[in-house]
Amino acid sequence: MDVFPLATTIVSAFVVTFVTVVVPSPTTVTASRYAVRRGIRTAAVFLAAVLCLDTAVFLVLIYGIHPFLRYLGAVEYLVPLAGAGLMIVGLVMIVTARREGLWLLSISQRPEAENGGTARGPVLAGLLVPAANPGFWIWWTTVGTSFIHAARPWGPLGLGLLLIAFLGGAATWYVVLLWALSHGRQVFSERIQNHVLVVLGLVMIGFGTVVFFRGLASF
Repeated sequence: MDVFPLATTIVSAFVVTFVTVVVPSPTTVTASRYAVRRGIRTAAVFLAAVLCLDTAVFLVLIYGIHPFLRYLGAVEYLVPLAGAGLMIVGLVMIVTARREGLWLLSISQRPEAENGGTARGPVLAGLLVPAANPGFWIWWTTVGTSFIHAARPWGPLGLGLLLIAFLGGAATWYVVLLWALSHGRQVFSERIQNHVLVVLGLVMIGFGTVVFFRGLASF
């Protein structure tokens, strides 16, 4: 079996995961609040719990939902749907880049009372905050499931490498985020944030377009 399609799938999964977690979300907002109010270690525990939730969802998909969708013959439809989703994410990133308060937010300068995720323990918040975000489930049931469909022909090896790619992409951004938070808001200027989001948004749109039309071509 040719290893290059598997390698392409794994690298693509890493890149797509990294880019999508860069988009400002309740998870990054909560991590920022934890870092500012309780320290970097607490934020790291929170993000580790987020990765544990990702792992649990991945296992549910490969052992439950994906086999069921494959039985119904609906898995193939997820590929163009995933491509469309990636294009939408790219557009959201470009639009978001025009707004202020992106990654490191101004909450570090606002001593507001704790609420939301920061009012809970970091582990519990790491499970509840992503779970309460509809985008989390939309991503996993479309983009995540389409990658699982692509990696499944390689069996446990392909699925294991895919999980590593998913977690590695997210963890890479989380490390950068924690490093930036530990050095203060000035590490990333608003101008740099805007430019990075626009570039990554364009990359995501391009990648989503390829996935979308390849998915349509397979019918």
